[in-house]
Amino acid sequence: MKTVIIGGVAAGLSAASQAKRQSPESEVVVLERSGDVSYAACGMPYNLFFRDKPVEKLYALSLETIRKERGIDYRLRQEVTAIDPVGKVVSVTDLATGKGYQERYDFLVYATGNSAIRLTAPGFDDSDVFCFKTLDDTRHVKQFIYDKAPKRAVLVGAGYTNLEVADVLTNLKIKPVILEKAPTILPSFCEEARAKVLDKVKERGIELITGVDIAEKAGGEVRSSAGVFPADLVVVAVGTRPNTALFAAAGGVLGTAGAAKVDRYLRTNLDSVFAGGDCAEHYVRQLGTNSYFPLGPAANKHGRVIGNNVANPGRMMEFWGIDQTAVFKFFELSIATTGLNERQLQALGKDYVKVFVDSPTRGEFPGGSTMRVVLFCQKGDGLLLGAQIVGEDVVAKRLDVLATAIYKQMTVFEIAELDLAYSPPYSPVWDPILVAANVAVKKV
Repeated sequence: MKTVIIGGVAAGLSAASQAKRQSPESEVVVLERSGDVSYAACGMPYNLFFRDKPVEKLYALSLETIRKERGIDYRLRQEVTAIDPVGKVVSVTDLATGKGYQERYDFLVYATGNSAIRLTAPGFDDSDVFCFKTLDDTRHVKQFIYDKAPKRAVLVGAGYTNLEVADVLTNLKIKPVILEKAPTILPSFCEEARAKVLDKVKERGIELITGVDIAEKAGGEVRSSAGVFPADLVVVAVGTRPNTALFAAAGGVLGTAGAAKVDRYLRTNLDSVFAGGDCAEHYVRQLGTNSYFPLGPAANKHGRVIGNNVANPGRMMEFWGIDQTAVFKFFELSIATTGLNERQLQALGKDYVKVFVDSPTRGEFPGGSTMRVVLFCQKGDGLLLGAQIVGEDVVAKRLDVLATAIYKQMTVFEIAELDLAYSPPYSPVWDPILVAANVAVKKV
């Protein structure tokens, strides 16, 4: 049996590794267009802090380990130009030599990821304009920062990426201005959570302007509906698009957000073709349907399921789905969410209660801070529907408790009774989660 995988980052390498683990005698070929093996993309902004630390430190595994220890035929600089689903063959160009060849398959895994949306306004193809999506992007931004020593940056878009970048640039003594087209930032977060982030923006002296239309970049200026902004450096992070043109050209059906449409086994409509990672849909358990939520953990889980399924076509496993859990850092804040957000609850017509509490993160012990815990729970039975936490100190692991509660369909009555660990260095006697749950119990 031979499995060919298009794309070798998160989902692609996970699928390859699992397929070889489950079926060591099978042939697994990974065709990766870039010159980089699988890497931890979420670490890219923080690599900018270290002038002499190569971005290759973000590699998940070395090429030698992938090939020799895992037995995977992993090929770099290989661009797949066509898929023939009837003949079960892909056409490939070796970008190093320019030569073309064909690779047959028994199973094909489509794991091409997504690409940054680029602005088409004049001037946004200049050499001082960057996206922040790939390791090559990181290399270029890093070289520019340390070679040119920019002092002012314009960040177009106020999502997770540019908020992280704003944090990093500020610490590198580069002053950022953030321009956002939407009327507000972080639309998946409720007003109470967002307010904490906006307070931090103000505290750090970052200029953030929403409702902005970008007109052009002219030399060292970005011109917009909100005025003209000097920029030695521009970072555009206005969203991503699934890389599905090749799949669609072969007759593949697209679904949510233009991602490859998949079933619960991550099969596409094309015979013996699976899709996973940032180019594919993601099943959301609470919605009971597919959505699009391109993050690393889901991509790796996709890959593991696909690897199992190509190795065991007679006893495939389902992808269990996601609960939309995510976290990112913005200066001292951790900003985290899990489950359904308020906009989704309103769109679904849910009868829900929202509560939020501000709580200390530790007992009488140096170094503690505060966090805001927001719970969305079902009116009546108290089923936890979603949660958001914004604050300092240990936020992400507390959110993981609530993500687990959502996964197990717990109510706030049950959460309020959890036996959570207590010691002053780690939490107050009443952990913030318990405080929020007890407030919710009184309101449902």
